Amino acid sequence: MNTVRATYFIYVRDLKGWLGQPSLVVSSLLPSVFMFLFFGTPLRGMTSMPGFPADDYAAYITGMLIVMAVVMNGADVAFSLLTDMLSGYFDKLLLAPVNRFSMLMGTLLRSGTRTLMQVLVIFALTLALGVNFEGGWLGIVAILALTAVFGTAFACIGLIIALLSRNVQLTQSSQLMFMPLAFLTTGFMPKEFLTGWFKWAVTLNPVDYVLVSIRTIIVYGWEWDSILPGLWVLAATTVTLLIAATWTYNRATA
Repeated sequence: MNTVRATYFIYVRDLKGWLGQPSLVVSSLLPSVFMFLFFGTPLRGMTSMPGFPADDYAAYITGMLIVMAVVMNGADVAFSLLTDMLSGYFDKLLLAPVNRFSMLMGTLLRSGTRTLMQVLVIFALTLALGVNFEGGWLGIVAILALTAVFGTAFACIGLIIALLSRNVQLTQSSQLMFMPLAFLTTGFMPKEFLTGWFKWAVTLNPVDYVLVSIRTIIVYGWEWDSILPGLWVLAATTVTLLIAATWTYNRATA
């Protein structure tokens, strides 16, 4: 079967499986929605602090909502792959005349699409509540593209965990591994306000660089000095994780 066609069919099958379970769709959005409602309004007074880099805290925290959706999506994809393994569907695909790379890419593309759809809902929510996007509609499109790539990269981590462990408990608890990557960022507070080990952890966390790029487009517009570092980190991280996931996948299916 043609590689592109096989990738498409596997992608559509996986996406329909997710959309066919409304509880999964809703549960993947709830953390971001609750965070916006519980932190966006109560903490808006923080913008009055001297040196705070934004006038609208809801706009400032929107970047964190997007990153949270991306990071949590990686764990969801891991569990979805493990379900296919335990049900025997994964083994059937391995026996079928389907390019194995198509199976991997179909899953990763589904993850990118899921992330894209989740971020669209976040955009709709924040726009409805009055958040102004300084990057305009072009900025929204750029962020959607960034998050689709970002979601695909994080799905690689989830796939690696599932392929190496084939363990339900470990795969379910992988969400706990992803959470620090989302919270050890400048999502709630600018780096200038942080101190001690937390500030060092934020500096070393690649997720924060991507978050800064997204937030810059939302809060300030096209300030390339702040956007470009995140783009380079995202590109390097995505390539590295894709290579690692492909290697792990080849070993697990050999």
